[in-house]
Order: sequence, then structure tokens, then C-alpha cells
Amino acid sequence: MNLIGLLDIVLLIVLIYLFGLNNGAVFEGGLAGSAGFNYSVAAITVGLGILLGTILQGEYTASYAKTLGSMYATYGLLLLVIQIFLFYAFTLVNLPLSITQSFVGGWLAILIVEGVKHISENVSWLFLWWIISPFIALVFSAVLHKALRRLLFKVNISTLSLFIRISALLTVFYTSFVLGANNVGFIAGAYSLTYAEIAILAVFASLGAFKAAGMSKAIGEDLIVVGPIGIISAVLGGATILLVLTYLKLPASLTTVTMGGLIGVGFSSKPRIFKTDYLRWIILSWVIAFLLGFATVYLSLIILKPFIPFALM
Repeated sequence: MNLIGLLDIVLLIVLIYLFGLNNGAVFEGGLAGSAGFNYSVAAITVGLGILLGTILQGEYTASYAKTLGSMYATYGLLLLVIQIFLFYAFTLVNLPLSITQSFVGGWLAILIVEGVKHISENVSWLFLWWIISPFIALVFSAVLHKALRRLLFKVNISTLSLFIRISALLTVFYTSFVLGANNVGFIAGAYSLTYAEIAILAVFASLGAFKAAGMSKAIGEDLIVVGPIGIISAVLGGATILLVLTYLKLPASLTTVTMGGLIGVGFSSKPRIFKTDYLRWIILSWVIAFLLGFATVYLSLIILKPFIPFALM
């Protein structure tokens, strides 16, 4: 492994840890807590899910990464540094950030600065799905929540507790699997990672996910108040929509579809307890993730390009 490859791995480890920290509420936001998991069980479940998802299904979004075009290795390093900065900043203020949207935005900025005339037509298709997928998740999760509540309406407390415990564990694994297949698979394809390197990233993603106390509070208290069944419905619904996008070979945001699912659950619940101010910030973060990724990389390249040493594609 050359120096550039080694730096890629080091920066990817930092990025994937921050990614887990930022997006960790998807795993921890009420699921592990409501089911009474200890740290080790939850971390192993997340790490195993991400690892298996990336290895078994990651080829779908990895193939999309290859359609965007190639970039100089040093540009790839710059892209990682900027992603780390963005994730750190968003995590400090407890706002979720889409790694796929900001990453694709940065990648397109590189291609434009390099004067690439033909950019994959799949990008416009990807943008369309980024817009509509949260709304699909909203409806699907609301329907799922209604169905589960009716199914469990007459169940006794002990049976309900067992159902929540088992469902939460399965949902954590399923969501982690889908995250690996879509998001981590996309990154693995962009940087041509080996199985061993993917395994390392899975470990650090799980470590970050279960240090996500601030983000979990933001989703669990600052955005919407729902019970365990509501959280399971939202996360399961969002992950299912993301799985469909994975099979369509489209990298997308797990947090975006899960937030859409949470909003759907909130609308299907009574009373509805929304924190509208925080909801506005969440929606704004959806809109600006791609734009921030694009703008920061574009401006950085305009300023730094004369000083960046070129390496092999």
C-alpha cells in the first residue's frame, strides 16, 4: 500500500467514526434503550450488520460510484478531509448529515473543476429519488405504525415487552445491514476497499454509533416524542425504502428516510408532539447537504488546485 492509500484508510476511519456518531441515533435513538441492550450487544449487532451488508450487497451502490467517473488520488484525499470537517461541524450542533449527498456533491465539484464534459445521466435520477424518498418513507412508516398498533392492541404487557425487545434487536441489525449495503458500499466502491478494510470501517462505525448520545437526544426529545413501537416503525420503514434504493443502485441517506419515517409516525400518533423549530433545521440539513459538499470542495479546489500534487487516477 502506497502513502496515498494509507492516508485514505486513516481518513476513512475518522470519517466513518464521525458518520456513526452523527447518524448513530438511527441505531440508538430509543431502540437499544427501550429494549434494554447493553453496549457490547448493540455494538456487535451494528458492526456485524454493516460488515455483512457491505460485503453481501455493497456491490449495488459501489457500481454507482464507478459511473460518476475517476478522480486524482490527491483529490480523493481532499474530499475526505472536507467530509470530516462537515461531519464534525454538524455533529457539534446535533444535526444529521447525509454522507452520500455531501460526498456526491463534492465528487461532482471535482469533475466540474477538472472540466469533465459528460457527467452520468444517473445523477438527475438520483436527485429525484433523494427528494421523494423521505415522503415515501413518511407514508410507509405511518401505515406500518398503524398496523403494528392494531396488531398489538390486545397483547399483554409481558408479550409486548418481549416483542419490543426482539423487534428492536432485529431492526438494529436490519438497519445496519442496509446502511452497509448502501452508504458504506458506495464509499467502498469509490475508494476500491478490500474486505479487510471494510471490516475495519464497520468496527469504527459501530463505535461511533453508540457514542451518539447527543444526536439520540436530538431525535428522541428535540424533534418528536414517540414510543418504542413508533421508533421501530420509523426506522424499519426508512431502512426498507433505503433497501429498495440500494437495489436500484442509488446511494441515499438513511437519516433522511428515517426522519421522514419519524414524521410519518408522529402524524399517525395522538397526541402529536413535534418540536417545529428543530424540524425546520432538520429539513434545512436535507437541502444543504449536497450544496455544502459541492460548494466546499469546489471553492477549496479553486484555491488549492495550483498547489495540489497530482497522483495516479
